[in-house]
Amino acid sequence: MSEKQETHTPGPWYEYQSEKYAYKMISSKCGESIANHVPNENARLIAAAPEMLEMCKLFEECMETIDGKDGYDASYELAKVRAVLAKVEGETA
Repeated sequence: MSEKQETHTPGPWYEYQSEKYAYKMISSKCGESIANHVPNENARLIAAAPEMLEMCKLFEECMETIDGKDGYDASYELAKVRAVLAKVEGETA
């Protein structure tokens, strides 16, 4: 797996209720606004995005490690997680 430069605002991200609107807001640990006026049902998903990205990268590493060992073929899982990572990182799969 090659190291890629992060182009997003690093997590953790936090959701909080807007004082002015009925929507949630998302901010970074530095207080940088990530998203404003987020529908409440999407706020937790968006706030968890940095952690989910890290888990996808970890899953990719795990699948690389076990691929081909003891006859296990992880090519399907690797292809799927790499397609998701490419989409997230703005690359073509």
